Amino acid sequence: MRKLLCMLPVISILALVLAATVSVSAQDNFEVTDLSISPKSVTEGESVTITAVIANTDNTESTYNVELKINDELKDTEEGSLAAGASQPVEFTVIAGAPGDYKVDLNGLSGSFTVTTPSATTSFWGIFPKEIWITIVAIIVVLLVLVILLTVMPSRKKQPGSTIKGTKGKQGLPSMQAATPIPTPIPGPGSISPPIGHPTAMPTQAPGAFPVPEQFQMPGQFPTPGPFPAPGPMAAPYPQYARRPIFSVSNLTITPNQVKSGEPITINTIVSNNGSEAGTYSVVLRINGMVENITDLMLSPGASQSATFTIIKDAGGDYYAEVDGLGGAFTVVPLVPANFSVSNLVIAPERVKQGEKVTISAIVTNNGEVAGNYTMVLKLKGAVESTEEISLGPGENQRVAFNITKSTPGFYNVEVEGLTGRFVIEMEWQG
Repeated sequence: MRKLLCMLPVISILALVLAATVSVSAQDNFEVTDLSISPKSVTEGESVTITAVIANTDNTESTYNVELKINDELKDTEEGSLAAGASQPVEFTVIAGAPGDYKVDLNGLSGSFTVTTPSATTSFWGIFPKEIWITIVAIIVVLLVLVILLTVMPSRKKQPGSTIKGTKGKQGLPSMQAATPIPTPIPGPGSISPPIGHPTAMPTQAPGAFPVPEQFQMPGQFPTPGPFPAPGPMAAPYPQYARRPIFSVSNLTITPNQVKSGEPITINTIVSNNGSEAGTYSVVLRINGMVENITDLMLSPGASQSATFTIIKDAGGDYYAEVDGLGGAFTVVPLVPANFSVSNLVIAPERVKQGEKVTISAIVTNNGEVAGNYTMVLKLKGAVESTEEISLGPGENQRVAFNITKSTPGFYNVEVEGLTGRFVIEMEWQG
């Protein structure tokens, strides 16, 4: 008993070592691949999905244990069992913490994701770097300054009569400098003009005799040039819009919507002239995108007229008709090909003498919707005796006859396209 107690700790230690060995060995039988982290960049508080695929590489069913570590800290585990050679996806969802870079480890596979602050992604000023914002502001300021200068800058055109050269005038006027005009107010209505001899007095000169400064011009005496040129003649008003026709297309109808191959189809539409002048309009019909027909309509202002097309299609199938954006579909059902049946075999007479005629006939019917040719074959005693070729239209039938003469007595088995019968040639007795 004492020896058993002494061996108990040793047995426990061996059991733990064995369990650990089995666990490690079991984990070695699994392979984790295809690590995926979505999204790679999130804001604080958002969720991150981490997925991978685990496969059992052993020949027996085993239990796996997948551990998710973020920044070397165990965040989550998933356990399960897989059959030999099987695989299945595993998925973990974590909530992003403080801003920063995070390293992901999943049973040896590694990856990473980044957490940013909400303001870093939602701020308007965070769209561009600081240098780009400075450049944009500088450009806006320069443009505003240019607009202000162009708005307030006066015209630089030279004003006629605004300067007087420093020489004696043609009419004996004393020379005056243009840069120092005499500060004499311009006489207005009711004011007293200075005497002729006064230095400020100016003789009246005809316009164009010499340039007269503005300060010496009497109101109404000379035309006073301003900073803006005199208005010229008024421009002619814009001509009214030319009268013209304006067309519209409506009410597209297809009758009938389903026909047999070769049957006519009627396509109709209404064309209206909503303009103020008569004109010609070309109505274009397209079938499956290809131009099928064109018709021209002459319409007076406010008039409407129908455009009708009749088409025939031999090939079966679905078709799409279009007239100036209006469209509709119709179906052409292919015809049933010619197929024949033989009936009503008649052998007359069934007993004849040697050398007498036997008539063998049957009715051939074309059950198809297309005309065709048919060859009827007559067999006697299993051998081909005669053939007859006929042409039949859709639904038509015709009796085909063979006239047979035999000199050898006996029974003759008759076969015509699966129909059977017989006749007898009797021996002629001579006494």
